[in-house]
Amino acid sequence: FCHKTNKSLCSFPKHNKEMNMIKALLLCVLCVYAAQAVAVDEQLDAMVQGLNKVETFFAKGKDAYKKVGSSDIECILCGIAVNEVEGFLAENISETEIEGLLIKDVCDHLSGDIKATCISIADLTPEIINSIDNKENAAVVCVNHDICPRPFSELPDPFPVPVYQINLDLPAEERLTQICSNQTYIYTMNKLITALEGLFHNSTIISDLGKALNLLYFPSDMAAEIRGCAIAMDVDFGWLTFVNLGYEVTDACTSIVGNTADGKIIHARNMDFWDGIWLTDHLKNLTMTVEYQKNGVTEFYATTFAGYVGVLSGMRPGGWSVSIDTRYYPKGGIGQLFYEIIAAIKEKNSSLVSFLTRKVLTDVTTFAEAVENLSNDALIADVYYIVGGVNTNEGTVISRNRLNASDVWTLDQDSSRWFEVQTNYDHWKQPPWFDDRVKPADAAMNAVGQENWSLETALQVLSVKPVLNLQSTFTMLALPATGNYTSLIRSCPFPCAE
Repeated sequence: FCHKTNKSLCSFPKHNKEMNMIKALLLCVLCVYAAQAVAVDEQLDAMVQGLNKVETFFAKGKDAYKKVGSSDIECILCGIAVNEVEGFLAENISETEIEGLLIKDVCDHLSGDIKATCISIADLTPEIINSIDNKENAAVVCVNHDICPRPFSELPDPFPVPVYQINLDLPAEERLTQICSNQTYIYTMNKLITALEGLFHNSTIISDLGKALNLLYFPSDMAAEIRGCAIAMDVDFGWLTFVNLGYEVTDACTSIVGNTADGKIIHARNMDFWDGIWLTDHLKNLTMTVEYQKNGVTEFYATTFAGYVGVLSGMRPGGWSVSIDTRYYPKGGIGQLFYEIIAAIKEKNSSLVSFLTRKVLTDVTTFAEAVENLSNDALIADVYYIVGGVNTNEGTVISRNRLNASDVWTLDQDSSRWFEVQTNYDHWKQPPWFDDRVKPADAAMNAVGQENWSLETALQVLSVKPVLNLQSTFTMLALPATGNYTSLIRSCPFPCAE
C-alpha cells in the first residue's frame, strides 16, 4: 500500500514520536479507506447475482399479488406457492416431489424468518393440492389457511399525506430526526428492510456495500442525513443507503405537463413502484410531503418517503416543478443496472438522478435554469425529467442519457400541442402493448380539453386505469405559478390493472 501512496507518509523517523503517531493514524485512515474501496469492488458481483434472484422473486410476487390481493410478504409467498403447485400439477408431478421442488425453487433462495415462513407454507402442500382440486383460487386458499387477510380491501382513494418540515439550517445528521422518529415510519421501514434481507442468502453484502457507498461516495450532507435517520429508526444505515438506491431504479410512473387556458402550467404525476409491486402498500405508509426550509421559509416542496433523501417529485413555489420517470433499464436486469449505477457512483463525477433534482431545487429558481441544469449535469443512469414552469409552453420532457439530453420535448401551444404525457418509454417510439399508459392518458386529456384543464381534472386523468394501477403509490399535483402543491396516496379500486 505504501509503495502506491506517498512514501514519506510511511517513513517514520526515530526521534519524533508525535509526528510518528500522527503519520501512523493517517496511514490507518488511508488503509481503512482503501480497504473499503476494494470491498466495494469485491461485493459488486455477489450483489448482482443476489439482485437477479430477487428480480425473479419480484416477478413471481407480482403475479401472486394479483391473485391474493395483499402486499404482506407471507401472503405473497403463499400466492407464489399456490401458483407453483398449480404448475407442477399440470406437469403430473407427485405430491412429495412438489413439496421438495417448492423448497428448492423458492425457499432455498431466501433466508431468515422469510425462509422459515416459506418452508412452513411448503409443508401445507397436501392441503394446497386439495384446495386446488376443489377449484379454490389462490386468494381463497391463502385466506382459509390464515396466511392472508381478505383480498383487495378497499382503501380510501385518494387520501392526503402528512406534511413535515425539514430545517436545512440544522446539521445534516439532525434534519430527519423528527420524521424518522415517527413510530409508523419506524415500524414500516424495519418491516421493509427485514423483508428485503430475507430475499438474500447473505444480506451482509448489501449492508457492507451500502455503508461503503455512504461513507465514500455519497454527497456528505445526504450521506449524513441517511445515517441520522437510520439511528432514529434503529435500522442499519448500510441497508437504508441501499433502499435509497432502490428508489433510483424503481420509479415507473406517468407524468403530464399542460398549458392552462389562462397561461399557466399544471404538472401532475402518478408514482408507480414498478417491480416491487408487493412493497407498494409499505411505501404508502412512508409517503409524505416535505417542506424544505431555510431561515423558517419554505424553499421547495417534495413528495417523498421517510428515510429517502433524494427528490423524485417536487416544486419550487413561483418557479418550477419536476418529476422523474425511469427510462427503462438495459438488458441484464436489475442486477446489471445496480452494477452500472454503483460503478458510476464510484467515479464521483456523476449524480444520482434524484440527488440532482434536489440540488437543482435547492439552487435554481427559474424554469429555464432548471431545464439547463437537468439537461446537462452528468448522471449515473438514463432518466426522464419532466419539468413545469409558470408561463405558457414552460413544460418540457428531458430524455436523459448519462452525459446530456438525448431529446428535449417542449410544449408548443401554436402547434396545438398543449400537453405532453410521459411514461417510461421514449415519446418518439410506440410504447409496448402490455404497458401503454400513454394512449389512455392522451384520450383522457383530449376529453378534458384545455379549457377545463385544472388541478381537479388532472386528478381525474390520473385516476383513469391503467394510468392508475396496482403499482401506483401517490399522485402529485403542482401549479408552480400559484404555489399550489398537493400529494395524495392512491389505491386503485379492484379490479385494477398491473
